[in-house]
Amino acid sequence: MEYTYTVLDGICIGDNLANYLNTDNISICQFLHFLDIDDIAYYIESSYYTDKGWHFRYKVSSMIKLIVVKCFRNLSFEKTISTLTKEEAQLLSFEENYGILNLPSPATLHHFVKYRLGEAGLNEVMFKFGKKISKITTIKNAKTDSTPLEASRYDRYANYNPHYNCKMDKAHITMIGTLPIYMTHTRGAAHDSPELKKHIDALVEMEVDIDTYALDGGYDSFRNHADIWYKLNAKPVIAYSFDSKIQYEGKIERIDHWVNKMWKLGGSVHMKYEKKLRFLYENGREKQVGMHLRNHNIEDEEFDDDYSLRGECERIHNHIKRVMKFDIRGFRNESKKMYSIMNFIAYQLLVTTNLQNGVKETNSFANYV
Repeated sequence: MEYTYTVLDGICIGDNLANYLNTDNISICQFLHFLDIDDIAYYIESSYYTDKGWHFRYKVSSMIKLIVVKCFRNLSFEKTISTLTKEEAQLLSFEENYGILNLPSPATLHHFVKYRLGEAGLNEVMFKFGKKISKITTIKNAKTDSTPLEASRYDRYANYNPHYNCKMDKAHITMIGTLPIYMTHTRGAAHDSPELKKHIDALVEMEVDIDTYALDGGYDSFRNHADIWYKLNAKPVIAYSFDSKIQYEGKIERIDHWVNKMWKLGGSVHMKYEKKLRFLYENGREKQVGMHLRNHNIEDEEFDDDYSLRGECERIHNHIKRVMKFDIRGFRNESKKMYSIMNFIAYQLLVTTNLQNGVKETNSFANYV
């Protein structure tokens, strides 16, 4: 549990998040007081701020935490600032000059989100927080699934999705356990499987250490099986249809056949099992490797146990929507993606606060206001 210290009348007083876990109606600012994001704030300041000495800067970590307050309380930029008390501003570490707290104006906070960072900056921030989460947790199972971002029925830009019976965009979310680490935003009628490559590439760049990667049947393809196994060194746990058949080319005899057939490239039946699969993947036989992995899943008696971990997706997606405004109603078409990412980042930071402070129920924020 991380401690913070306050000096009062010359006495150093320690405080930690555990003191507030069983108390209701605690300010979300008190909760965020125990969040340490100085490393990422430094990166944002050095990458997105000018280097002019005269340019007044609000503390970047405080600005990020203020965005979380806005999203958690579902307020406008103006109301976020106007309803913030002096004590809450101090908890967010805004600086005080001559007894007056320097708070950003609503326009400044809006400018920080939309123009200082923008969609590209928020995507980069989301990635960095996702990587931070992946390094803290010891959970070894990942999963990706999409969830609807509902739009107004009058939104002429949003697609109607007959499966969900509404106009919507989609958020494709990757989690480790119940911890959200990466998201992409697409139109509401977009298929799920083409988005997977972005998520796999992001997990590779984050250097995640996972054992399994669970996906529903919408992602079932031989290439997806092979990419997960090869790039992430993880077991692909992808739902298959009830009438799926064992693929002949995926049998171990055919693996040996093709390894031997490519002897001029260095193939040998005496290679170890995993080296054979890697050899085929690296020499244009990715589909065959995927067939073999799917065959293994069909024959695996423990497949259902591994796949059951994907059930957390819908529960956490619903929780994000209860905690944040995780829809696209009321947003301009060109801003939808940016604000959905912003709300996703806010949820990431709530989770990160619990993780950093050793709170077991990492997705629990019910006692904060």
